[in-house]
Amino acid sequence: LFRHNFCKRIPGMFRITLILLFIGASVGVVEACKNDKTCYKLFANYEKKDCGDPCADVPNNKNKCQKLLVKLKKKNCLRCKEPAVWPDDFRWSNAGQPDGYNCIQIREPAEPATHTWNDNYFCWKNTRRDPGFKWSYAGPIAGMKCTRILETADPHTWADNYLCLPQNSPHNLRWNSAGKINGKACIQWREPADPHTWNDNWLCKDNFKPKGPAEWPQDFRWSNAGIPSGYDCVQIKEPAEPSAHTWNDNFFCWRDIRETPGFRWSHAGPITGMKCTRILETADPHTWTDNYLCLPQNSPHNLRWNSAGKINGKACIQWREPADPHTWNDNWLCKD
Repeated sequence: LFRHNFCKRIPGMFRITLILLFIGASVGVVEACKNDKTCYKLFANYEKKDCGDPCADVPNNKNKCQKLLVKLKKKNCLRCKEPAVWPDDFRWSNAGQPDGYNCIQIREPAEPATHTWNDNYFCWKNTRRDPGFKWSYAGPIAGMKCTRILETADPHTWADNYLCLPQNSPHNLRWNSAGKINGKACIQWREPADPHTWNDNWLCKDNFKPKGPAEWPQDFRWSNAGIPSGYDCVQIKEPAEPSAHTWNDNFFCWRDIRETPGFRWSHAGPITGMKCTRILETADPHTWTDNYLCLPQNSPHNLRWNSAGKINGKACIQWREPADPHTWNDNWLCKD
């Protein structure tokens, strides 16, 4: 990183932020920022809050922050984690935190030490965004959506244990203590040292169904107001956009009864190994020239973009952001 003169010239607060973005969890945010609250907010907003505008909570020099953000993007200095996908990016561990994963500890203090609940974790890949899990052994957590984790055969006060997620999480979970739930994607929770039937317990995602491929355009939609009910989505955002343009709640979506098309969004150039469509609004000055919507190479969808109306003879879906004044009212994504 320091071989680049550009990064050497970055003011101290932002240089620390860049270092953190590259080395991740090996250095704590609070420690590296040395009690600089602005530095902490700049980092936390980008990586921990859905990769949002890192300048949103900077009280002073906001214009300077926005300009620096544009430079960082051009230098490919910023990184952002994709959301964790169920069930592939999650796993249970009854033997401590596995390598390559971040975890939340799952424990019931009333369990005897011989049942070894002290090293049990529910985990997600550390290359993915933190889903926001919280564990409670004292009832559901206010303001979160919680799934009761209950083994009725276990006498050690499991009746008030809950795994909780933020209300806006795409994961709607169900628990079963007697085998998988038919038609759902499930992950087993197992503790061999506990004799109270902890060998048939499963955590499942509620809306999993055998799915056919998504059909264009009827199974797809654009949303500029969050994830719509009945859909799975990829977030579409440009970090350099001012918060007043409200790109933090924009999504391109497909019906959740269909297979995931495999979309990935990049605001730092095309993604290697994927077929990517450039999403460009030439009237918008906020670094849209390097924004791409990508699909697997074998996807049946060959997409084209137009920032000045529908493409004649093509099936098109409008992308619209009324809060952005830079002509985001005539942009269309079409199937070639």
